[in-house]
Amino acid sequence: MYKNIIAATVLVLASSTVIAAGDARNGEKLYNDSMCGTACHGVEKYTAPDKKVKDLKALEAQVRLDDTNLPTNWFDTDIHDVVAYLNEQYYKFPTP
Repeated sequence: MYKNIIAATVLVLASSTVIAAGDARNGEKLYNDSMCGTACHGVEKYTAPDKKVKDLKALEAQVRLDDTNLPTNWFDTDIHDVVAYLNEQYYKFPTP
């Protein structure tokens, strides 16, 4: 039983540190259909020299935070798609 708990814990920790590749085209649609689009923030949020998001992990964390504050209720795959779109469009972080 303990082996199963340990294996499950390792799996959760490993999956939380891996940035999954997403579908940027679907991410663009999800993003634009949400209340979090550029009408809400403007592109300054993504292009400002002092932007807070410094890497893909932080970008995913920010998208997850936005998802909890908005009525989007995205699945993990949706979040990865939005991250892929924002990264492709604005951030240009290297992808694994």
